[in-house]
Amino acid sequence: MQLDNLLYSLVQVIHNFGAAAAVGLPIAVVRLRPSPDFVQKLIWIGLAAWLAQTASGIGFGAVSYVTLGELPEIHNLAFAALVVKILCAALAILLFVALLLRPAARTANGVWFALSGCGSTALLCAAFLRWFS
Repeated sequence: MQLDNLLYSLVQVIHNFGAAAAVGLPIAVVRLRPSPDFVQKLIWIGLAAWLAQTASGIGFGAVSYVTLGELPEIHNLAFAALVVKILCAALAILLFVALLLRPAARTANGVWFALSGCGSTALLCAAFLRWFS
Protein backbone atom coordinates (compact mmCIF):
# COMPACT_ATOMS: atom_id res chain seq x y z
CA MET A 1 0.00 0.00 0.00
CA GLN A 2 1.26 3.45 -0.81
CA LEU A 3 1.45 5.63 2.29
CA ASP A 4 0.73 8.84 0.40
CA ASN A 5 -2.49 7.45 -1.09
CA LEU A 6 -3.65 6.20 2.31
CA LEU A 7 -2.95 9.59 3.90
CA TYR A 8 -4.65 11.48 1.05
CA SER A 9 -7.68 9.20 1.42
CA LEU A 10 -7.93 9.81 5.16
CA VAL A 11 -7.69 13.57 4.65
CA GLN A 12 -10.31 13.32 1.89
CA VAL A 13 -12.74 11.56 4.24
CA ILE A 14 -12.52 14.43 6.71
CA HIS A 15 -12.81 16.94 3.87
CA ASN A 16 -15.91 15.19 2.47
CA PHE A 17 -17.74 15.11 5.79
CA GLY A 18 -16.90 18.77 6.33
CA ALA A 19 -18.20 19.61 2.87
CA ALA A 20 -21.45 17.72 3.45
CA ALA A 21 -22.07 19.66 6.66
CA ALA A 22 -20.99 22.97 5.14
CA VAL A 23 -23.55 22.64 2.35
CA GLY A 24 -26.34 20.72 4.05
CA LEU A 25 -26.51 22.24 7.49
CA PRO A 26 -27.48 25.81 6.45
CA ILE A 27 -30.12 24.45 4.07
CA ALA A 28 -31.55 22.30 6.85
CA VAL A 29 -31.77 25.27 9.22
CA VAL A 30 -33.67 27.37 6.67
CA ARG A 31 -35.93 24.53 5.61
CA LEU A 32 -36.66 22.83 8.95
CA ARG A 33 -36.61 25.86 11.29
CA PRO A 34 -35.29 23.99 14.34
CA SER A 35 -35.68 25.26 17.89
CA PRO A 36 -33.28 27.98 19.09
CA ASP A 37 -31.50 25.50 21.37
CA PHE A 38 -30.95 23.12 18.48
CA VAL A 39 -29.78 25.97 16.23
CA GLN A 40 -27.14 26.76 18.88
CA LYS A 41 -25.83 23.20 18.56
CA LEU A 42 -25.94 23.38 14.76
CA ILE A 43 -23.88 26.56 14.84
CA TRP A 44 -21.14 24.73 16.72
CA ILE A 45 -21.36 21.79 14.31
CA GLY A 46 -21.19 24.16 11.34
CA LEU A 47 -18.20 25.97 12.77
CA ALA A 48 -16.49 22.62 13.41
CA ALA A 49 -17.26 21.55 9.83
CA TRP A 50 -15.60 24.64 8.38
CA LEU A 51 -12.62 24.27 10.70
CA ALA A 52 -12.35 20.64 9.54
CA GLN A 53 -12.53 21.86 5.94
CA THR A 54 -9.72 24.30 6.62
CA ALA A 55 -7.58 21.79 8.50
CA SER A 56 -8.08 19.05 5.91
CA GLY A 57 -7.31 21.51 3.10
CA ILE A 58 -4.03 22.25 4.81
CA GLY A 59 -3.69 18.49 5.30
CA PHE A 60 -3.63 17.89 1.54
CA GLY A 61 -0.62 20.16 1.21
CA ALA A 62 1.00 18.66 4.28
CA VAL A 63 0.69 15.11 2.94
CA SER A 64 2.27 16.20 -0.33
CA TYR A 65 5.08 17.95 1.47
CA VAL A 66 5.79 15.04 3.83
CA THR A 67 5.52 12.25 1.25
CA LEU A 68 6.87 13.98 -1.86
CA GLY A 69 9.06 16.67 -0.36
CA GLU A 70 7.17 19.50 -2.06
CA LEU A 71 3.80 21.22 -2.16
CA PRO A 72 1.50 20.44 -5.08
CA GLU A 73 1.98 22.65 -8.11
CA ILE A 74 -1.20 24.47 -9.00
CA HIS A 75 -1.64 27.19 -11.57
CA ASN A 76 -4.27 29.32 -13.25
CA LEU A 77 -7.81 28.01 -12.76
CA ALA A 78 -6.82 25.61 -9.97
CA PHE A 79 -5.09 28.41 -8.07
CA ALA A 80 -8.12 30.68 -8.49
CA ALA A 81 -10.37 27.88 -7.22
CA LEU A 82 -8.14 27.42 -4.17
CA VAL A 83 -8.25 31.14 -3.40
CA VAL A 84 -12.05 31.16 -3.65
CA LYS A 85 -12.28 28.10 -1.37
CA ILE A 86 -10.07 29.84 1.21
CA LEU A 87 -12.22 32.98 1.03
CA CYS A 88 -15.40 30.91 1.42
CA ALA A 89 -13.96 29.18 4.48
CA ALA A 90 -12.88 32.47 6.05
CA LEU A 91 -16.28 34.07 5.44
CA ALA A 92 -18.17 31.05 6.75
CA ILE A 93 -16.07 30.89 9.91
CA LEU A 94 -16.66 34.61 10.49
CA LEU A 95 -20.40 34.17 9.95
CA PHE A 96 -20.58 31.28 12.41
CA VAL A 97 -18.64 33.27 14.99
CA ALA A 98 -21.04 36.18 14.41
CA LEU A 99 -23.98 33.82 15.00
CA LEU A 100 -22.42 32.73 18.28
CA LEU A 101 -21.91 36.33 19.37
CA ARG A 102 -25.27 37.67 18.18
CA PRO A 103 -28.12 35.32 19.13
CA ALA A 104 -30.68 37.61 17.46
CA ALA A 105 -29.07 36.90 14.06
CA ARG A 106 -29.58 33.15 14.38
CA THR A 107 -33.05 33.28 12.88
CA ALA A 108 -32.10 35.54 9.95
CA ASN A 109 -32.42 33.52 6.75
CA GLY A 110 -29.93 35.80 4.99
CA VAL A 111 -27.05 34.55 7.13
CA TRP A 112 -28.00 30.94 6.51
CA PHE A 113 -28.37 31.55 2.77
CA ALA A 114 -24.91 33.15 2.78
CA LEU A 115 -23.52 30.12 4.60
CA SER A 116 -25.19 27.84 2.08
CA GLY A 117 -23.64 29.89 -0.71
CA CYS A 118 -20.20 29.60 0.89
CA GLY A 119 -20.52 25.83 1.10
CA SER A 120 -21.88 25.42 -2.40
CA THR A 121 -19.25 27.70 -3.92
CA ALA A 122 -16.44 25.90 -2.10
CA LEU A 123 -17.77 22.55 -3.28
CA LEU A 124 -17.95 23.79 -6.87
CA CYS A 125 -14.39 25.11 -6.65
CA ALA A 126 -13.22 21.77 -5.28
CA ALA A 127 -14.05 20.13 -8.59
CA PHE A 128 -12.01 22.71 -10.52
CA LEU A 129 -9.14 22.45 -8.05
CA ARG A 130 -9.13 18.66 -8.33
CA TRP A 131 -9.22 18.42 -12.10
CA PHE A 132 -7.16 21.44 -13.09
CA SER A 133 -4.24 20.80 -10.75
